[in-house]
Amino acid sequence: MQLLPARAPALLAACFASWCAALPGAPLAQGLQLAQGLRPPQAEAPKEKGPTYIDAERIEGVMDVEITATGKAELRQDETAIFGERIKLNQEYNRIDADGGVRLQQGSDRFYGTRLKFNSANDTGVIDDATFSIRGGDKPSRGKAEKIEFLGKNHYTFRNGSFTTCDPGRDDWVVEGKEIELDYDAQVGTVRNGKLRFLDTSIAVLPWMDFTLEKGRKTGFLSPGYVQSTRSGLELSTPFYWNISPEEDATITPRYLSKRGLQLQSEYRYLDPKYSGLASFEYLPNDNAFGRNRWGMSLYHQQVFTPNLFGRLDLNGVSDGRYFVDLFSKVRQTSQATIQREQFLQYNGANFWVQQRIQRFQTLQDPLAPIVAPYNRALQLNAATWKNQIGDIADFALPLEYVRFSHSTLVEGTRISANPTITAPYLTPGFFVTPKIGLRYASYGLDQVAVGQPTRQSVAVPWLSLDSGLIFERPTQIGKRDFTQTLEPRLYYVRAPYRNQDNIPIFDTGLADFNFASIFSENRFAGGDRFGDANQLTVAATSRLLFPSGQEFLRASIGQRFSFRDQRVNILPGAPPQTSGSSDLLASVGARMGRDWNFDTTIQYNIRDRVNDRAGANLRYAPEFAKFVNLGYRYNRDSANPINQIDLSGQWPIKPGWFVLGRYNYSIFDGRLLEGVAGLEYNAGCWVVRFIGHRTQVATQVAATEFFVQLELNDLAQIGSDPFDMLRRAIPGYTATNIRSDQPMPASLQRRLPFDQVF
Repeated sequence: MQLLPARAPALLAACFASWCAALPGAPLAQGLQLAQGLRPPQAEAPKEKGPTYIDAERIEGVMDVEITATGKAELRQDETAIFGERIKLNQEYNRIDADGGVRLQQGSDRFYGTRLKFNSANDTGVIDDATFSIRGGDKPSRGKAEKIEFLGKNHYTFRNGSFTTCDPGRDDWVVEGKEIELDYDAQVGTVRNGKLRFLDTSIAVLPWMDFTLEKGRKTGFLSPGYVQSTRSGLELSTPFYWNISPEEDATITPRYLSKRGLQLQSEYRYLDPKYSGLASFEYLPNDNAFGRNRWGMSLYHQQVFTPNLFGRLDLNGVSDGRYFVDLFSKVRQTSQATIQREQFLQYNGANFWVQQRIQRFQTLQDPLAPIVAPYNRALQLNAATWKNQIGDIADFALPLEYVRFSHSTLVEGTRISANPTITAPYLTPGFFVTPKIGLRYASYGLDQVAVGQPTRQSVAVPWLSLDSGLIFERPTQIGKRDFTQTLEPRLYYVRAPYRNQDNIPIFDTGLADFNFASIFSENRFAGGDRFGDANQLTVAATSRLLFPSGQEFLRASIGQRFSFRDQRVNILPGAPPQTSGSSDLLASVGARMGRDWNFDTTIQYNIRDRVNDRAGANLRYAPEFAKFVNLGYRYNRDSANPINQIDLSGQWPIKPGWFVLGRYNYSIFDGRLLEGVAGLEYNAGCWVVRFIGHRTQVATQVAATEFFVQLELNDLAQIGSDPFDMLRRAIPGYTATNIRSDQPMPASLQRRLPFDQVF
């Protein structure tokens, strides 16, 4: 009767939540699982018992009938061992009686008592005045009972019993019950007339409940949650979990907002070998603060139809533009300004692929910072084919696109484009040369055009590029450490003639971000509506220091683009051309300074004005798991999007068990806090408490503040709303401190080996 690790706390998580609405924070249901078929499990044939061994100071009786062992008696059979002052074995009826400091050992589990009656044939019996320890895992489950009844293999009942996962001598939380029945074969447990005690105080009454074992999923109420926020006031929620089948489940959550009213949230998940998805809907009738009904919905579905054909459906929507400003939501949100609705299909062939997409956006307008709504893609068809190693020299590729753009107020139209390319790469360990030629062709059919603007337009831009680089290596030594130093110069030339594109509307195109990726691209625009004229050369170099293992220790790069003629193609018609000459200088340095330090910085330096146009730097110090500091700085001189921000975040132990965590993201340009987190976390070993405050800028002149208080009883329940999603997003690298044994353990949480617990 070998019990699995830490089963007692796992079994109570679902049951405790399903009965006690006064106790928030039971763990959410486990993930969905694919069913293994509808056939009932085949019962295993009972294993034949092995021989029985008895040892004692005195043994008397009749062999094969009845034997009595007295004085430090010990009986062993298979994985079962019984110890006591006196053991009586009736071999005719397989009955064992033991008394005098009895210990029953089954696998790694231990049961202690004053008297034991046990039937070794069917694993039934009873032990009086018992204590037990279920070993294994990161924490042993232990407890006591007036009587433990063994009802068969993996099936027993605790009478007037209790248990905890806390260390011996520290019963911070305890579950007590008149009767606790555990049936691990049926995966069902039952508690009758129980209660939960925390720090010697009863915090919940558990009259009756049944539950699944081994952290299974079971229909019932989850633990309530609560949050205090400035936008909605006191928020109380009581989620109900519906375990529909192994492949699908649902959660229905009534949510009371003191400033707004009663909201209903729902979530449905499903899983199949060929598809999976998540749907959610939430509704708030007659928002007291907003004055109207409010709702949000989300559906994400992905499916594999054949090995070559797959697709997805991503539908999202809210009732109004301030929905995410006022309400915490489970609706999928990709930005603060737009919500995406997309349908996508793709078929992959041997040397081609075909895509189909429909994409629309809901724009969430901020009255103080209005934006132009993006174009919808009423229908988009993409295809590509390729042929590599033509004559063992060249590679050919042909991407094609058809897309219909729609908009409520702007020019609409259809764009058909083709971008054939031929590449002839020549690669060696020490250098590479890659010539490439291509053609950018686009044809437009436009609607709702301005007076004088043609409805039919087309443009064809031939272009060529030459990419080349060298790689030098040499051994070097810094201090007493050996390194390999590299020097990697690179030249990239692009030539494209000027084609007037002023009358072509901008559907999905903008100037590409100026970075190390874009300066090695043939087009300085991102999107399909502009292809820039070019006669330019990019000059760059990178040097690295590599450890003997090949891991990078230090990287430094510098690059600049030189134009040999004015660039006349612009986003806006009539804009002055960009004059020839040199671009801003890009420089980047990254380093892994030892095991604990990481550093990365990039600067865009304006040579003409002798100022930094953009800069970014990030420093991370992480000497241990759950012990780190992040420091970042961002700067952008662009008047259209000025940025001057500092960002400090981290998690740090201040004394054994105590951690501080936080984030401070401050805009120097705006003179305000963009996002702030301040928290304190205490890990007592078998329970954790968290106090979290969070403030974020949700709109131009609107900030929201919320407070979390959460008590987590390890392997049992979470009391209070879960702040983990917010913490992981706001504090990169954050991790819970009540970790499992298969994860790294911070030194501040390590304890001495509990030799006093070894039996």
